[in-house]
Amino acid sequence: MALLRALMPLPAGEELQVRWDENDAKRDILTVIRRRKYTLVSDSEDDGRKLLVVSK
Repeated sequence: MALLRALMPLPAGEELQVRWDENDAKRDILTVIRRRKYTLVSDSEDDGRKLLVVSK
């Protein structure tokens, strides 16, 4: 869950690229994004690469 801790102090105006491997990790990450009122910029799972881009 170190990834979720990295999402916590995201400064306003900055973007963070998040990658994950575990199946349930995306659900957990999206929950943190909603609770912290962050913006989901991009959600991509092309070619097996799982990538979310988040901003505040």
